[in-house]
Amino acid sequence: MTTSCKILIGIYLTLVAGSFQPARAVIVFEDPGRLTTMPLVNGTKPGWQFIGTYGSFTGIPIGPRSWVTAEHITGHSIGSAGVLNYDNAGNSASANYSSTLAAISGDLAVMTLDSNQPSFTSWAPVWSDPNTLSKGTSVYIYGRGTERGAATTGGWLWGNGASSLSYGTNQVDGFAADPQNNTYVAMTFNQPNSTNQLPNTEGILSSGDSGGGVFAFNPADGKYELIAVNYGVDVVSLTSNGPLYYASLYDANGYYDNNQQLSSPSAIPLSSYSTSLPNKYDVLAPYIAVPEPGTWVMALIASVGLFLFGKRAI
Repeated sequence: MTTSCKILIGIYLTLVAGSFQPARAVIVFEDPGRLTTMPLVNGTKPGWQFIGTYGSFTGIPIGPRSWVTAEHITGHSIGSAGVLNYDNAGNSASANYSSTLAAISGDLAVMTLDSNQPSFTSWAPVWSDPNTLSKGTSVYIYGRGTERGAATTGGWLWGNGASSLSYGTNQVDGFAADPQNNTYVAMTFNQPNSTNQLPNTEGILSSGDSGGGVFAFNPADGKYELIAVNYGVDVVSLTSNGPLYYASLYDANGYYDNNQQLSSPSAIPLSSYSTSLPNKYDVLAPYIAVPEPGTWVMALIASVGLFLFGKRAI
């Protein structure tokens, strides 16, 4: 399947911040297009409780003195400052934690609390083994991207900003690698139907979702664990080599990827991409309270279509 170009979903927000409000919510099929109430799965919170606020974006604590976010929304250099607002998974009043960028790997940034800051008391467990994360795994996606806008052919436009964290569900549809061997979890925006049995909560990322988390249930320890940090999303054009068309599409037939018109007898859904944390576990291990056992061997990368980089990072 041919797919579209990818954009960095945080940098777009930075450039248009003067004209638009900060964007805030994962887009879903279910009306009105945003789900802003914490989900429960058999009484369990699947990751929502670990999401903190980082400016207009999000970050996720992974240890008593560390948290992760997307590198492209940070200061881009070791030692850059950042502040996470976090309530310790709902166990304390929300507070600001002054932090410093301590490690970068691809689009993954690890922030550590400054020495004068108290430690976190609750943080997200991290999925450690890339060989146990597979295609078909169900996930919960969290972020602060745009609301769902007006309907367009095959989906919806990105809308205006909203005010709260939201979530969507999806499945791991495969893994994509860039030329620097960074690995991304790929999740397609499949239209719900009786064949694929996907729920109306099927979600896709949009501008502002950078730094948000993707969680999956790990049967090995019976916990929802952080598997990825949001990076980017497919975007198409209306005309050959035309300007990017900011829309969440479950069927991109008729749209353009550069100068190629997309055409298929079946739907061509766009995809979201989040940095795979099991493939970054060697970077994360020093910042996690109790390193979990796991392999350091990279998982075989399954193709999910043509993964393009460098056309335009906006």
